[in-house]
Amino acid sequence: MISFRAFTKAICGALAAVTLSSSFAMGSDKTPAQLTIGMIPGGNPKRETEQGMALAQELQVRLQIPVNMYISKNYAGLVDAMKNKKVDFAFFSSSTYVVAEKQAQAKVLLKKVWHEPYYYSAIVVPASSKIKKLEDLKGKKIAFVDEQSSSGYLYPKVALRNKKIEEKDIKVQFTGNHQASIKALEAKDVDAAAVFSDDEKGQQGAWIKFGDPKNKMRIVWMSSPIPNDPFCVRQDFYDEYPKVTHDMMFALIDILEQSADKNTYSEILGSRDLMPATSKQYDPVREMVKALNIELKP
Repeated sequence: MISFRAFTKAICGALAAVTLSSSFAMGSDKTPAQLTIGMIPGGNPKRETEQGMALAQELQVRLQIPVNMYISKNYAGLVDAMKNKKVDFAFFSSSTYVVAEKQAQAKVLLKKVWHEPYYYSAIVVPASSKIKKLEDLKGKKIAFVDEQSSSGYLYPKVALRNKKIEEKDIKVQFTGNHQASIKALEAKDVDAAAVFSDDEKGQQGAWIKFGDPKNKMRIVWMSSPIPNDPFCVRQDFYDEYPKVTHDMMFALIDILEQSADKNTYSEILGSRDLMPATSKQYDPVREMVKALNIELKP
């Protein structure tokens, strides 16, 4: 029986063969002087940055091309960096990808898997809180991650709006990353926090991952499944360097597969698999953006 990773690589290989057969005929077997990968430190910034720099070094050895890591300060900045060709590849959040596809010609290649091909958004409160349902959040202070974070803002915003709770009805605090949101909740700076969960039951939630085990949290609301974060390439880069693009895909899959410790790059690559991804898989995210009736801009 073929393994999941072997199946994934087989799919990527088939796609590469189709693209490269036509690309080589046009003489596009070229190599860029360097590569730049963009990322957003949305979970644990220190750990993600450390893993990102280590990953860049390993990719450089495998690809034999200098690899730089571009650390964006926020979600919008990463879209802007791809739009202005400061980055060739990027690890986006699901909603940021939808924006980048439209505004920066981002092409999705792979998506991360931690526990499932999907993750969730959750609003949590201290276990002792009197907040029991979304309606109880009216007038309360809520920690959100970023205005373009799927799980840390956009999905919760839709859920609150469905209960006729607008931003004017709550006190909003943007923290910049999921860890900071949990710390703000533990410090009682906010009444609730909107963060990710890697599973529907909340056993792999941000409050478990980043929180103090002594501070028990309770889930008030959990979203429907959200497609996992994608790894993307700039379309014009892909058109010019198809072989390098596919080499990058294979290298990332191999690095995750061959790592003795699956946590080595877990903040960047996920902890289980990298799967081929398509634009259509992110239609639920587009529907969410449409439901908010907003134009996300970098």
